Amino acid sequence: MKSNSDFLQKHLKFKPDEVSLKPLKAQVGGHVYMKILNDQYVCKPLNERELQFYQNIPKNLADHVPAFQGTLVENEDSSGNRGASSSNGPIREETSSSRGSSREYLVLENLTKDYKKPCVLDLKMGTRMYGDFATDSKRKSQRKKSTKSTSAKLGVRFCGSQRFSVSNNSFEMFDKYVGRNADETELRKLLEQFFTHGCSLRKDVINNVLGEICRMKKSLLDLEEYRFYSSSILIIYEGLIKEEKCASYNFSDAENSMDCDVFEMEAGEPNNFNVEKCRKEELPSSAVQMKIIDFANASFPSMDCDQSMHEGPDRGFLMGLDNLYEILESLL
Repeated sequence: MKSNSDFLQKHLKFKPDEVSLKPLKAQVGGHVYMKILNDQYVCKPLNERELQFYQNIPKNLADHVPAFQGTLVENEDSSGNRGASSSNGPIREETSSSRGSSREYLVLENLTKDYKKPCVLDLKMGTRMYGDFATDSKRKSQRKKSTKSTSAKLGVRFCGSQRFSVSNNSFEMFDKYVGRNADETELRKLLEQFFTHGCSLRKDVINNVLGEICRMKKSLLDLEEYRFYSSSILIIYEGLIKEEKCASYNFSDAENSMDCDVFEMEAGEPNNFNVEKCRKEELPSSAVQMKIIDFANASFPSMDCDQSMHEGPDRGFLMGLDNLYEILESLL
């Protein structure tokens, strides 16, 4: 395991007393709360199995997961002073934590750092949501969730999203509970809404996602014995549109299907979209990132603690990719 001081010395390009940890606002799924380190890295509560996974990623999977940067330890002494132990100095902590405690984090790349208004989609993949080590009660509850949702039939389930609303200049949020009760038709509508920006469907973004699905599937087919139980894929595209698209949008109420929770507003009040700011930005209109995340329940050949070995690739995950491809292709 890389030490905290190794991480600081290798990666941080500023003084340690200028570093801060704060909540990650772009998190749309999951049950653990993550933090962001100076807008450059995401800090996720450390899970030993997930750490082992990141330390043993095969080359053909490296492009499909967030880059692993190391680990970080957040400390608080008996006096309530918070920070991270490091030979380079303390790290300020901007959020509360219990006294006399320490927390370890995985440090990963911040996939949203190059986006002005990141539209983020979390899709739970596969038909099985529990690991080889799960208790009987855990297996039973997860099977029930899969059967009630689209996981069992399609191998893919909506697990949360945020989409930038151009007309309201704010983010529209859906949580994981929406996906747990969604059937196949509702899943299609959720996906269509996520890729609808302004008043039109972002076909350019969807086409890029289709290409990423093909690349990911090809890589996963070569991964013998790997299982990505309860893992998700994260899809991100830019929600701040270019000047030529700003002028062409005729905003309508149909763009927004629910009240919006504000993620971040850089300028103006809702309904005052800043066209001048849009004009100044040089953004790739259809730049897309698609990564696999969450490996706390993963199984792979180098893990000695697994009692059972698996043959072939992860068919449940691959089935989810195939069905996702078909749904998105049908939207075009």
